[in-house]
Amino acid sequence: MNKKLKIFIIGILLILVTGCSGNYNLKINDDMSIDEELYLTIDNTNNTYTKTLKIFKENNIPEKDYEVVLSDNNVRITYNKKYDSMEEYILDSKIYHELIDEIQFNKSNDYIDLYVNQKLKLSNDNIKSNGTNLVDLDVLQINIENPFSVNYTNAEIVNDNVYTWTIKKGDIEKKIQMQFKPSLNVFPYKQVAVLSTVIICSLIIIFTIYRRYKKRQKI
Repeated sequence: MNKKLKIFIIGILLILVTGCSGNYNLKINDDMSIDEELYLTIDNTNNTYTKTLKIFKENNIPEKDYEVVLSDNNVRITYNKKYDSMEEYILDSKIYHELIDEIQFNKSNDYIDLYVNQKLKLSNDNIKSNGTNLVDLDVLQINIENPFSVNYTNAEIVNDNVYTWTIKKGDIEKKIQMQFKPSLNVFPYKQVAVLSTVIICSLIIIFTIYRRYKKRQKI
């Protein structure tokens, strides 16, 4: 094997084994609801794992929303959360507030703009004076899965409908931009499901009452 290739592979393995890295995934669904996922691989030295869990608890993140897997040197933390809308995600997501100062979300005509041009809180050096970051990360990969037509994005990698940005600890500021056009005919699946349930329950109640009434009439 080529010597340079060996060095490159060894370097990648060292990053994977000793570094703290994260994958932050957002999935925009057809009904504009949001699935949020965070995968952290943390070096379990210097109490990094303990500090990370402490921040989860300080932010009142329920234990049912995340899973912890321990190995000899590393800790893997997986977090999942669902939101009914983009607005709810921006207001309520505790994870995004730990990683990014602010996401600008604007609706203009038929388009939606997502824009981040703030300090990314990957290390203690980058956070504000009164902040505490989620974990001291070496690398954070942000993936946004978007089913709609994207008019513009500055994503570094585009794979089908997944848009990716890679942020390293030295990247104090990082622009994340995406403009897309949601379908005008987004079918309200949740609303229809709730309404259908209500109608079915009502019909069952009416039918039950009617049967009892008929039995009494026969008596």
